[in-house]
Amino acid sequence: MVHINGIGSISVQNQERLTVPDISETHHIRCQDPDFSAFIPPMIARRMSKIIKRAIVSSKLALTDAGLDMPDAIISGTGLGCIEDTEKFLTAMIQNNETLLQPTHFIQSTHNTISSQIAMQLKCYGYNNTYSHLGISFESALLDAFLQLKTNACKNVLVGGYDEMTSNYYLMLSKLGFWNHCFSGEGCTSLILANQQTENTYCKIEAVHLFYAPKSNSDIQNEIDLILKNTNLEINDIDLVITGKNGNSDNDLIYNSIYTDGLHLPQLTYKQFSGEYFTASAFGIALAAKILKTQTIHEPLINRNDKVAIRSILFHQHFHNQAHALILLSSC
Repeated sequence: MVHINGIGSISVQNQERLTVPDISETHHIRCQDPDFSAFIPPMIARRMSKIIKRAIVSSKLALTDAGLDMPDAIISGTGLGCIEDTEKFLTAMIQNNETLLQPTHFIQSTHNTISSQIAMQLKCYGYNNTYSHLGISFESALLDAFLQLKTNACKNVLVGGYDEMTSNYYLMLSKLGFWNHCFSGEGCTSLILANQQTENTYCKIEAVHLFYAPKSNSDIQNEIDLILKNTNLEINDIDLVITGKNGNSDNDLIYNSIYTDGLHLPQLTYKQFSGEYFTASAFGIALAAKILKTQTIHEPLINRNDKVAIRSILFHQHFHNQAHALILLSSC
């Protein structure tokens, strides 16, 4: 069995309570960063980009939350990697005519820098992998971690979703119509997955199922039926569905067709709190885990579930109706 034993997150949210961010002036919201010096020595942190510092801090928070000193493996998902350092390096290349370039921005511009820096800070020499598959990056990392634990290759895994959004990249995606009716966020969320339950455990992950390019809603329904069959559950056993709705009608139509018009299951959404970014689903999974542990749905969440007990949550995320992820979580 796979359990979520620890959570650490840095997002656009104030850590004290869940609120809907004010997007009246801008649709581009940055993270509310902690005091990094409390976690990383300033002389080391000064050479790190913000996403690296956020990823390291969220990882340390997750380890502390789980009561764990060292993970057996580190697996990361990131859609854009260290996009800010990439931009700085390319800008300097143009401005300096490809001369006198700073190597730091180049070294830290690759996607796997995040996972590597976490490992170096923790002095973790185990399995280390990075998935960069745009809107399905975190789910791919989660599937890898799930399999590592199910096959007993590891006893515990640090898995996370890490992304930042720069002003330049935000404008480029705006021109492509990416932010239609949704706002841009960013965040770093880390989870400690383990094959043993502890007093810190939030919930169990029953299944992680990815599928690609369904031809119709019936195909999606078949995949839902498959994940339920493999976990010996019926559709009526699902107490709550958490979806990746973001306000975009094309994106949300899939969820409405399946869960509102078809299965008639209670739904919650989370991207009105995290913003839209490639690994926002890590924030959503953390939210689902907290709901299962506390048995509480916070007031700002819409479509409050009227059931007394929340035992099973189905998490569904899709990216342009091509890459889909179904993650089934249950209470302990």
